[in-house]
Amino acid sequence: MATATPSKIMLATDLTPAGDRAFDRAVQLAQQWDAELIVCHVIESSSMRPWGAERRVHNANAELERLVRASPLAGKLRRHIIIGDPAELVLHHAREIGCDLLITGPAHGRVVGEKLLGSTAARIVRRATQPVLSVRRRPEGAYRDVIAAVDFSDASLVAVRRGRVMFPDCKLTAVHAYRVSPDWGGANAEKSIDVIESAARERVSASAKREMTDFLAALGDMAGSVATELMEGSADSVFADLVEKQWPDLVVTGTYGRAEPQEGSIGSVAERLLTTLKSDVLVVPARS
Repeated sequence: MATATPSKIMLATDLTPAGDRAFDRAVQLAQQWDAELIVCHVIESSSMRPWGAERRVHNANAELERLVRASPLAGKLRRHIIIGDPAELVLHHAREIGCDLLITGPAHGRVVGEKLLGSTAARIVRRATQPVLSVRRRPEGAYRDVIAAVDFSDASLVAVRRGRVMFPDCKLTAVHAYRVSPDWGGANAEKSIDVIESAARERVSASAKREMTDFLAALGDMAGSVATELMEGSADSVFADLVEKQWPDLVVTGTYGRAEPQEGSIGSVAERLLTTLKSDVLVVPARS
């Protein structure tokens, strides 16, 4: 379990206008934590002919210079430009330099049925061994209001702990979304719909309350600084609604320990939140 804030941050930028937001957030966090910041841009090898490499590198250097010129960390930033597959090389480079936080722009993947398609950021998250912060909003100071998606697994316990350590001064709320699935058969066959649904809701809600109590106990000394909320509905709809209504600065979620998921595999809740929420999302690998 991490007990300190990140000391080496790597920003993976595609140098598009939206990437300026991720850069500004990376600078803010580097200053907040007194951390080293490395800015990395990968030129996709599939998008150019061999004789176009020199021009693409020159253009990327010019864009990086534009990006960092006005930054208060301009003289301290390390800049790396590499050529190849963006997700593969970002992950490799992050391991090589030993970064403990990866920052990317927004994940633009789309969900078709249960399959998550596209998005370099989503591909990075599936295989990263360090937390990945996907930045969608323009920074307005430090993160102050943070919500964490929890399902009472060890993965969500790791995510809440990491979120508390990284942002010790924020308001942190652990939110659990639960589904009510009444049993319409057997002994319930002769009961009214309202009675069956009410009993099922009471049973599931009571179970969620017990599990949240156990979850807080597992947090130990951190428990007193974590608020809790239980909400009925699917995780996707619950967190989309929370973001729309409460506008939190950041959503924290864990991944579920899949070592080598296949590309385009069934999307986890973490991946769906990453690609659909209109907020910044911090994804914390269970193995981090």
